[in-house]
Amino acid sequence: MMRGLLGLVAAAWLVAMPARAATLFTEVFDSSLSQWTNPIRAGKIVAAPDGANALTFGVLQGGSQLLTTLSSSTSATGSFTIAFDIYTNCGFTSGCGAFLLAVGNWTLSDTPFGSAVQFADALGAWERVTYTFAGSSTTLAFEDWNGSPHAAAYPGANAFYMRNLVLTDNPGHVTTDTVVVSAAQGATAAPGSLVLLAGALGGLVAARRRATAGR
Repeated sequence: MMRGLLGLVAAAWLVAMPARAATLFTEVFDSSLSQWTNPIRAGKIVAAPDGANALTFGVLQGGSQLLTTLSSSTSATGSFTIAFDIYTNCGFTSGCGAFLLAVGNWTLSDTPFGSAVQFADALGAWERVTYTFAGSSTTLAFEDWNGSPHAAAYPGANAFYMRNLVLTDNPGHVTTDTVVVSAAQGATAAPGSLVLLAGALGGLVAARRRATAGR
């Protein structure tokens, strides 16, 4: 009986588990930029407003000599998902000039410009940005854009901070150009798969108690 119940739990867990994304690149941005080229030393690791280290840019840039990964990443699924934490403090709700270059294109930004998909800033709070885009091979590059709409009013750098970057493939086939922005920290609801597992384990415990009581 117990073996049968265990088999049911295992089957339920496999059904509930989504396709697992392969992690292709990670960067915490807590100590060095050893995985990146940094030709004009624009990118730097500093203490963010919350005291923990993060990436910021001490030099505003305009599309060249970017902070770029030393190696490229390849997706077997034809699309990628990138996620990172970002904190903006330039004082403008329409963007601080954060730009991501991927698959040879300006891909994601907090500033309205060209074809880059835009995400909304949460000024004064850390947020988690997740973006899915098409491509089979890519490097990653970042800049604090000197052409930002507010560059003249805010000529200094250190307009935003980033950390906890993860690049994966996209086995779930999330629609490309999908952006999800959420709080970077805080309690989250238990996934449905975990709820299912908890219920199954509870059933096992109850069954075992009944079997013991019947002896």
